[in-house]
Amino acid sequence: MTTLRKHNAVIDDDMSSQHRHSPQPPGTSRISPVPSFSFEDRSEDKRRSRGSLTNDYYNNGSSFIARPPKDRASLEKLDKRRELTESAEKLVIALVGLPGRGKSFIGRKLQIYLQWRGARSKVFNVGKYRREVVANVERKDSGSSASGLCSANFFDSQNADAKRIREEVAKLAMKDMEKWLENSQEQNHGWGSVAILDATNSTRARRQLILDFCHDRADKFGVVFVESVCDDQNLLDENFKKKIEVSPDYKDMSFDDAIVDLRMRVQKYEEQYETVDDDEVSYIKVFNLSSKVLANNIYGRLSKTIIPALMSWHIGTRPIWICRAGETVGSKTRGDSLGTSGFEFRQKLGEYVENQAVKFMKDFRQFESTDSLVSLAESVCGEYPGDLKVTRNSVATFGRKSVMLVRHDGTRKRAGAFKVPIKVMTSTMKRAIQTVSLQNLVDLDIEETSNLNPLDKGDYSGMDLKDIKEKDPKWYKLLEKDPFSTRFHGGESYMDLIKRLESSVIDMEQQVGQILLSLPVLSFFDRKRYIIHISF
Repeated sequence: MTTLRKHNAVIDDDMSSQHRHSPQPPGTSRISPVPSFSFEDRSEDKRRSRGSLTNDYYNNGSSFIARPPKDRASLEKLDKRRELTESAEKLVIALVGLPGRGKSFIGRKLQIYLQWRGARSKVFNVGKYRREVVANVERKDSGSSASGLCSANFFDSQNADAKRIREEVAKLAMKDMEKWLENSQEQNHGWGSVAILDATNSTRARRQLILDFCHDRADKFGVVFVESVCDDQNLLDENFKKKIEVSPDYKDMSFDDAIVDLRMRVQKYEEQYETVDDDEVSYIKVFNLSSKVLANNIYGRLSKTIIPALMSWHIGTRPIWICRAGETVGSKTRGDSLGTSGFEFRQKLGEYVENQAVKFMKDFRQFESTDSLVSLAESVCGEYPGDLKVTRNSVATFGRKSVMLVRHDGTRKRAGAFKVPIKVMTSTMKRAIQTVSLQNLVDLDIEETSNLNPLDKGDYSGMDLKDIKEKDPKWYKLLEKDPFSTRFHGGESYMDLIKRLESSVIDMEQQVGQILLSLPVLSFFDRKRYIIHISF
């Protein structure tokens, strides 16, 4: 038997009364040293109540209290969470926010992302319905063609006729949304159908109308409100400029007239705007385009898919380059290295990326002054004394081996290399890693991740589609019928691949700089070596 002994002063409640009350010799502490003792000296009852239960509490963690709750409050909370955790086959995401807050941007991003994820998804823009309805009214009144464009006065809460039209327009959009959600003929690959209602939905009454419309039915639709809140004036100014550039409401107006009308429209909405604050409903608030995100009653797939996406999106522009690994030596196994042609491709890729990095600094960031780029360069070269500065000409050499720094007294100094602001992501395949180990650029931030590895074809690994069709024609017919969900024997389906790629896509979305992806193979697509350039 192992005996746990203790050699120190005892200050415990169950020390004997003899120790607690016996007279103390002069000059001694009231906490009396006691002889060594072991837990087996204690009674069985005390050991169980003081030793085992205390140890169980700390060692077993939450399992110690993992019992079904009996109090009503806990049961109600669990019932609410259970209801929200279920993945609704038909979901409505209703956007909320004042004009110029990026609602349509969020709606389009959600649609594209959910479709890539395997869901049926469609945006229903109430502004589009409003322009069509107003145009029809104008044609009836005038008998001629009409634009359907509305001035700020149309959104005045005191304008009874306009208010009636706005309500009818919202109902038209919701009716079309209902028809689309009820049409379940299209495949959704387990994600269901997600309708995105793009409108201001700025009052509690309007949001209650949406809830009643979606819930008062046998197969009720799930509803989540996504509110875009923006109080950053600089960001608002940029949003207003972009809205004027792309909105049909301002296509025939000068910028000055349009900005006045837009600000007046916002003011009309602000007079009646009510933020989402009903904690009984499910909602997500996005502040200043993802600088902060607040979620309420959001569980299940929404919590692990939509919220990370909303947190990663931003309005910045940057290029993304996707390249296949260079040509290898051998039989194209997973451990193959680059051959002569592969290394030549790497050299050309490095030159291309370097030139594009400079182009990005010059063209894609025109809103930044040369001084800000110089400041960026100086911050990268922070190891040098503060009396050094970077010349404007040296900004163009960003990403090269060295740059010339000029002291304030006019003397020159050759500095080390800048760190190129490129996020490089590569699969763990040897040939993919070698492809992006660019020799002409230094200190690249390279992330190796198995998420970018090729589709695992299991038993059919190394075989082309033609060979698979000859070997297993029955399975091949299943692949032709549903290429997204059909899983390769012992391997993955394309749906599995998308789930694996999701975290990497989120990582790419949140980057504000340039991104280079190196993939070992692009599944069954063209085997020709190439680079894909995407600008976000």
